[in-house]
Amino acid sequence: MTSDIEIRSAGTVDRSVEQQLLHLRDLLGQVAPRDPHTRRLGPRRWRLELLAELCTTETFRHVVSWLSSTLIASAGSKRDYADDIRQWAVFLQDEEGIAQFALEDVSPGVVRAYREREERRKSSPRTIKRRMDSLSSLFTFTGWATGRPLINPVTKFDKPKIDPNDLTTATPVLEVDELQALLDHAGTARQMFAAALIYTLAGRVSECCTADLSKIRHEGDQRKLDLRRKGGKGRIFTLPPRLCALMDTAVGDRTTGLLLLDDNDQPMDRHAVDRLLNRLGQAAGVLPGREVTPHVLRASKLTHMHDDGVPLEEIQRYADHAHVQTTLRYIRQRDDEALKAKHAAAAVAVYDHLVDRFTDPRSTS
Repeated sequence: MTSDIEIRSAGTVDRSVEQQLLHLRDLLGQVAPRDPHTRRLGPRRWRLELLAELCTTETFRHVVSWLSSTLIASAGSKRDYADDIRQWAVFLQDEEGIAQFALEDVSPGVVRAYREREERRKSSPRTIKRRMDSLSSLFTFTGWATGRPLINPVTKFDKPKIDPNDLTTATPVLEVDELQALLDHAGTARQMFAAALIYTLAGRVSECCTADLSKIRHEGDQRKLDLRRKGGKGRIFTLPPRLCALMDTAVGDRTTGLLLLDDNDQPMDRHAVDRLLNRLGQAAGVLPGREVTPHVLRASKLTHMHDDGVPLEEIQRYADHAHVQTTLRYIRQRDDEALKAKHAAAAVAVYDHLVDRFTDPRSTS
């Protein structure tokens, strides 16, 4: 399984290189690549194997070094970056006729052509910018790691402008009664526990899916979970008693292994949680036309804290955001909506007494 990757990375069989690659392979995990023409999902494959096939030998080495570095802090970000580079490789194949992705093949003209294609496809500006940022990061890191001049083909003039106040693509939130309706449609304790855990901890799905029973410790009447958060940061959460009661039913007699298993005793990954939440959301009739994702639960919890008057700094600490601006993206939507509603209602006072002439059926024209 690793022979092709070994050769591409080292040229010779090296035990330490093989171990590094196996670790990175497991960290990046698998994905079901979508056929660019039929849009159908293919069989699940290791991300690292796909990159090995799509990249030249030298570029693959650079990609492995970049993804293995501490520049990309979390496993989730590494997976996202790997997927972004895979998309660039597929673009070069389909649009430029280049069989394998090589850094030297990516020119400013290629970057502009990619942006123009994605704009024609009505892709989200945030998605386009993120993929450009990933490519730019790879070039910047490779130039630093190799010590040779490497012209970055991505400039600030290529990236779409993102309006930080545009809330049309912001993560939606569930009101309290909507969240209750979603949880009420859970068919088993495991289903409810997966959703309740993510909401309660305002957790990222990757953090909750890798949480292990061995990380739960008993301290008197309390149970505490050592959760590995983004960037490998360890955080201790005291689990509320009612969540523990639900956990006991969901976990059963197990004392080892992952905290979240599905109803078939299989570990839940981010895709399994996505499918579960979408199914529950549709059954509950919440967010029509939108998907209920784990990020929706995280945003909902932080927004509910804001609604309850929790100070911004406390919300930031609970979310484990390095910058308060990140926290503001979650709750600004709430403030903006309230502000707009307030001032729109105030505007009506100016002409309220004149409206009856057109709306009251007893009025005469």
